[in-house]
Amino acid sequence: MKKFRFFFTSLTLTLLFTTSYGSIKTGLDVISTSKTSVLMSKRIGLICNQTSRTHDGKFGPDVCLRKKLKLVGLFSPEHGFSGVRKAGATSDTATTYNNIPIYSLYGTTRKPTKKMLRGIDILVFDIQDIGVRPYTYLSTMILAMEAAAEAKIEFVVLDRPNPLGGERIEGNILDTTLRSFVGQVAIPYIHGMTLGEIAKMAVGERWFKSAAKLKLTVIAMTDWKRTMTWHETGLDWTPPSPNIPTFESAVGAAMFGAIGELGVLSVGIGSDTPFLRLGSRLVSREMLFDATKKSLSAELSVRAEDYTVPYADSQKTYHGVALTLPKDINTVKSLYQAQFKIFSALLKDTNFSKSYTAVVFSSKRMFEKVTGTTALLKAFQTASTPDSVIALWKQDESRFRTLRKKYLLY
Repeated sequence: MKKFRFFFTSLTLTLLFTTSYGSIKTGLDVISTSKTSVLMSKRIGLICNQTSRTHDGKFGPDVCLRKKLKLVGLFSPEHGFSGVRKAGATSDTATTYNNIPIYSLYGTTRKPTKKMLRGIDILVFDIQDIGVRPYTYLSTMILAMEAAAEAKIEFVVLDRPNPLGGERIEGNILDTTLRSFVGQVAIPYIHGMTLGEIAKMAVGERWFKSAAKLKLTVIAMTDWKRTMTWHETGLDWTPPSPNIPTFESAVGAAMFGAIGELGVLSVGIGSDTPFLRLGSRLVSREMLFDATKKSLSAELSVRAEDYTVPYADSQKTYHGVALTLPKDINTVKSLYQAQFKIFSALLKDTNFSKSYTAVVFSSKRMFEKVTGTTALLKAFQTASTPDSVIALWKQDESRFRTLRKKYLLY
């Protein structure tokens, strides 16, 4: 017999109940198994992709149709409705699902237009995030919230786990002069929040235009705890994008996702384990292994291993290292900062340094947008270690941990 307890605030609808399932229940699970008055009799626009799944694999749009909700529009983020498009590949191709139009939010527009929202009473967001600031599904949510506020329609987030857990916070808070589609809100690189919590924070901190006017509801998960990383949720992993095929690659993206933007290190994209490899054609395998081994937390295992990836009509082979994660990533003290220490060590090599200098001007802006700071690049350009920059992050991490408290749901 399920026990129900209902808790309401102006911003949050939280349904708490015990369950016999072996996994947590996401926001989509909650609406699939109960009556959710906020959605009843409303014309719904659902922002989703292939990750919109219940614990037993039912697809979000199908859940809405089965419950006879009025689903009138679908919206897809980067990588498309099916999640197979490459990073950066835009799309405005008109398509439908069960005769419901699908609008791309990664084409000529990244924010729902008035035309797209015509006939919609409420926007619902249900996409699995990976827990790092530059992953663009977060930006899609923020821009859609802004569009909803401007159109005076409601916004609902069906909450999902942060795969990295709810306690890990690493990196600087975004410098808002670097705001972009890979950095919309002033949070650290690894933020330790669910998208539902960030949505609440974005409204409360007025992080977008007309935020005060938005009527926001977060349908919270049940049984998720902040200490949980993905394997503890009991949920199956649906790749949120082509380069994140596994949870381990999501962890790798937190570790190496920024340094690849400088154009002289491969981060394993195109290999069998994206973001779990580092490679170079400029330095020896031994030097790369030594720099990586010295920079990574002791809990991470690293081995020298070259790898080959497709490139145009040929292939590229890199001197490489491969990582193996511990079973419990909560035992790893730091994920984010090691990549910058590795890079700094490699700059001592003349060939690597020359190549970096040659490409840095073309890659500079994106690296700064992704990291949310100009300080790291300045350290590399002056051949100083990034340690003093990294030390300052502790202040941002502490400040953010305090700021976010009133927005936490779990």
